[in-house]
Amino acid sequence: MVNSAIDRVRNDANLLNQLGKIGLVTNQACTTQDFVPTVDVVVNALEKARGSTLTAVFGPQHGYGQTEQDNMIETPDSTLVMPSGKTVPLYSLYSKTRIPTPEQLKNVDTLVVDLQDVGCRVYTYMLTLAGCMRAAEKAKKKVVVLDRPNPLGLSQLKSPGDFTQGNNLDMRWESFVGWYSIPMRHGLTLGELGKLFHATDKMSIPYEVITVDGLKRSTPLSVLSQRRWTLPSPNLPTWETAFCFPSFVALETTMISEGRGTTLPFQTVGAPNLPAQRMLSAFSDWNRTAPEHLRFSGLKFRTHEFRPTFNKHQGALCKGFQIHVENPEHCNTFALGVLFLAAAASDFKEFQWKGPGYEYNLVDPPVHLVLGNSRWRDFFDSLRGRPWSAVLQAELVDMLKWSENDAKAFEEMSSAYHLYTEN
Repeated sequence: MVNSAIDRVRNDANLLNQLGKIGLVTNQACTTQDFVPTVDVVVNALEKARGSTLTAVFGPQHGYGQTEQDNMIETPDSTLVMPSGKTVPLYSLYSKTRIPTPEQLKNVDTLVVDLQDVGCRVYTYMLTLAGCMRAAEKAKKKVVVLDRPNPLGLSQLKSPGDFTQGNNLDMRWESFVGWYSIPMRHGLTLGELGKLFHATDKMSIPYEVITVDGLKRSTPLSVLSQRRWTLPSPNLPTWETAFCFPSFVALETTMISEGRGTTLPFQTVGAPNLPAQRMLSAFSDWNRTAPEHLRFSGLKFRTHEFRPTFNKHQGALCKGFQIHVENPEHCNTFALGVLFLAAAASDFKEFQWKGPGYEYNLVDPPVHLVLGNSRWRDFFDSLRGRPWSAVLQAELVDMLKWSENDAKAFEEMSSAYHLYTEN
């Protein structure tokens, strides 16, 4: 049984002893495995814990209630009513600030963070943690992470590339999905990421992780995918959509729909006039002839038409795919994402990049921020007007070899911050 830290807190209130005034960073999706909200668990635990009290709650992107869509849609500060009727300030960390302010921390001794990361650099909750840690460093506060499993699996040095994929972020392309040189699929828990941030930023504040019970680096996706799922943000309603996120989040930088406005975002993708059938042939060729570790044979693709109810191509008939996850253990989701972009750049005459204005970087092309290096856009643009072929596939394989070297280097470096072993 794999139990998140909040399940441990529910059974042992002493885990929250002597934290002083607590600022809890969480959202409504964070619950125990039987769906008791984190706020309720913490409030109940603090009735028994010694030397700790709740004085504030902080909400990440999408708001505490996760009601807001897409990037740079902000939520205001408000108040949160506890089950007892007591109210505490509810501060937004996705509004005029992404980092707690000195004023917000005046009545806080310890920031306790419980957020469900989804194992992908382009997911802002890891930087919400980093921002909390940077603010705590300046204000001389403590940070405690209530850890959760990475639903996409943990990096394993004995099988590099299985769960760590993509090139590291080139730090020229900083945004609110990039403060650290991390690959697309990082293979760490949020608690482990915090250890990395603490070391990288040379922090001196006390930093602690209440670990996940029963989690190992070898815990298979067949186990992680069966844990009860509460959507960590509005467009990841199922574990399968989260699994597809590292593949298709880059579509946010194009005019191809990543499925917002459908019931299965990131698992349903497409655009008006997309040559889905020809692209499907490219995917099939890849799974037959590409190096085995770059394949995604555990996924099945079905051509699929849909009309988004909001966001890109609202109301328009889109042609594309639904991705069916059959065996996720050895799927290279990063390779799938860049193959999709390469095939679209080659064969889709209406392929377009979106202009600047992504996660608080209003200057640089969003594709640089998401894929982490300008080499990718240069490569995709070089494919325009060239029919998809074995030659183009070989060029993409060469690009992926470069990204693999980055991923392996990150995996080696980040192993110093591992909390979960086989012992």
